[in-house]
Amino acid sequence: MITTINARKTMNRSLSRLSRSILTVSALSLSALSLSVLSPDAQATDLRMLSSYDLTSAYTREVAQRYIDKVQGASDGEVSISLNGPDVVPPFEQLQPVSVGVFDLLYTHGAYHTNTTGVGAAMDGVFVDPAKTRESGLWDFIDNHYNELGLKLLAIPPLGSSGFQYVLKEPIEGSPGLEGRRLRGSPTYTNVTQGLGGTPVLMSSGDVYSSLDRNVIDGAAWGLNGVEDLGWHEVAGYFSKPTFGQTYTYLLMNLDTFNGLSEQEQSVLLAQGEALESEIAGVLDELAVEEWARLRELGMHETEFAPEDAERLDELVTEGIWQLGLDKSPEAVAKMREIAESNDMTP
Repeated sequence: MITTINARKTMNRSLSRLSRSILTVSALSLSALSLSVLSPDAQATDLRMLSSYDLTSAYTREVAQRYIDKVQGASDGEVSISLNGPDVVPPFEQLQPVSVGVFDLLYTHGAYHTNTTGVGAAMDGVFVDPAKTRESGLWDFIDNHYNELGLKLLAIPPLGSSGFQYVLKEPIEGSPGLEGRRLRGSPTYTNVTQGLGGTPVLMSSGDVYSSLDRNVIDGAAWGLNGVEDLGWHEVAGYFSKPTFGQTYTYLLMNLDTFNGLSEQEQSVLLAQGEALESEIAGVLDELAVEEWARLRELGMHETEFAPEDAERLDELVTEGIWQLGLDKSPEAVAKMREIAESNDMTP
């Protein structure tokens, strides 16, 4: 209970960082939306989603937009969702406006709201197996946790069967392979970056291109999709191997808005979230292989971690993720880890 109260206080403080103009416009839009959702004369339900990723990025396109299309198809067009990107609300500030109902849905990564809870980010310590995540009770545990923050969990889509890589200006040489480099990352990557000699730089993906171009950073930790979309191949020459870890994103909804929907609408949102979880890793795996081929054609090269570094990658990132979660939400993440360990879902 103390953790929840503190989390709510933190979220309330973070609201002040949002501009008054954005909140005013969005609140007016929300009033109109509430009428369309709850009025008995309404013919359709129109919802607004925030994405932590640029609207042209692979993750917004392949995960968020795929979910939107699935929901619209399964509801015969009766539920529609419009997308808003991080240009509207910055990624690290998006949880609050969704939890209070300024926006209806959020597509994000848990690392973007570790100032509120460590539970979302801690999921990156769990092996990719969506069915087991549900069967073990872990999915329901995470759902209940976000309910206390005013949010309903719709899906935890894994971003492929493997999670991470580094995009670097210069090749890896020797061990530790990241020694002396400044590397973009979210809190998820801090332990592995430091463990291999690098210095983490907290930065959203939208700032990476210019930072690489101006030599502010020497590389960026990232998932396995979207380097080409972001144009990083123009300012960095290498992507690292082997890939490591695993990573998940979240589809969350304002709890009051969800509860205000019909049972049929709720069922559509939840069923399509579960369907997305089961299919998206394979889709993104295939797209990653295709993208690496194109990146080679565009002049990028693979660069390999030394064997002594490569064998530590999974351990470093996973232990760092669990510790990040425990530091932020000790009781909740300890329970998460207990569930994962008892079901052989984490190293």
